[in-house]
Amino acid sequence: MDQELLDGIRQIVREEISGVKDDVSSLKGDVSSLKSDVSSLKTDVSTLKTDVSTLKKDVAEMKPQLEENTNIVRALLANSEEHGAKLNQLEHRVSNLEGSQKRQGELEAYLKNHHHQIIIETGEPVFDE
Repeated sequence: MDQELLDGIRQIVREEISGVKDDVSSLKGDVSSLKSDVSSLKTDVSTLKTDVSTLKKDVAEMKPQLEENTNIVRALLANSEEHGAKLNQLEHRVSNLEGSQKRQGELEAYLKNHHHQIIIETGEPVFDE
């Protein structure tokens, strides 16, 4: 009877171990898959580091050009404002000239149509006493 009991226990242990072996085998596959994924991630991170380094270099090269372009735009804006002020002054002067020309034309028309009538009276001289 003891032998039968031992054989029964062995059988149960074998069945349990068989299930554990399958689980361990499955875990080994999962670990292998994870190692592959981690390796792939390392490659991706390395590529990203290279890309970021390249971007930093590109940005460093662009900064002076951007600063120069900004200064040019500021200068152009200042010139534009100055030219706008000069145009306003010129418009004011032209308006004044147009007004003067209009007044001059009106005066010329008035003087052309202006008539004087000179009357000469003859008669006895009058002396004040």
